[in-house]
Amino acid sequence: MPEKSASSGASAPLTIDGSLAGRRLDAALGELLPGLGVRARRRLIEGGGLLLNGRRVRAPGLTVRRGDVLRLVESPVAAVASAPWSYPAQQPRVLRDDAPYLFLFKPAGLHTVALGGGSAPSLESLLPALLPAPPRLLQRLDFETSGLICATSSAEGGEVFRTAEARNEVCKGYLALLQGSLETPVTARAAIAMDGGATVRIRAGEEEDAGRWTSFVPLVRWRASETAAVAEALGMPVPDGPLTLAACRIGRGARHQIRAHAAWLGLPLWGDARYGGSGTHFFLHHGRFHMASVECRCLPPWLAALAGLPGDAPEAARRWLEAPVPAVGP
Repeated sequence: MPEKSASSGASAPLTIDGSLAGRRLDAALGELLPGLGVRARRRLIEGGGLLLNGRRVRAPGLTVRRGDVLRLVESPVAAVASAPWSYPAQQPRVLRDDAPYLFLFKPAGLHTVALGGGSAPSLESLLPALLPAPPRLLQRLDFETSGLICATSSAEGGEVFRTAEARNEVCKGYLALLQGSLETPVTARAAIAMDGGATVRIRAGEEEDAGRWTSFVPLVRWRASETAAVAEALGMPVPDGPLTLAACRIGRGARHQIRAHAAWLGLPLWGDARYGGSGTHFFLHHGRFHMASVECRCLPPWLAALAGLPGDAPEAARRWLEAPVPAVGP
């Protein structure tokens, strides 16, 4: 049932005409906003970012009628798209090219690959403008996650990469803003269900494959009294409690692994509503990649906004990026 909602902060109205009447809400929204892909539309609606005739609605399959009025309200999709550290303000680019591997930067707010049925831009679709011979992407990052993506120009490079991943010889380092205070380093070894679905589930037992573990190391902890400044710097609502800038390390990894493990520890990513965080969008950045002699590092664009705040987050992150790479596992 639609939820009552004020229209403060809503966008200009989008009216359903005769050609759209009788269609699903998400399909009609796709015609009205062709820049939003399938998953982005569903995320927008299910996240409460759409008003239907002045009421918040969360059912993508709802049938719309002639004369219905839609308005966008502040949502994770809209918030990410308007942030200076996201796409399109931040553009994808080549960070390093060491044949047969090269590394690309993907900003938050940009899909890694094109989504079926959608026309929204993606790193994959923008590759021809960056490189004369577009490479094969070897990794994917979530829409709101920024950072490194490894790619290769050869089939052999892809095989070497996959073999190294399977042997846990690849180390991927992330920076994340966690909701809560992480006091000491911890490794989450909880097993993750691999059965699909929008939300990853933690299943009973410990994961035997160390490549599916996530290690968390606190870099900066902000007390509750300090988080208002962090929130203001990043354009976020003030959280109820402390925050932690954490370094996260995985090997092969799985979809949403860091997000699910952080929530399992009781420290969800700040703003990750899908996994229990509060706010409008989350902050996760793939900043470090290591495989044998192949190495690449980059800092998140949002980190610069935290300069001058308690803890000196930019310097803490730089020290972590420059530290020796530990082996994956215990």
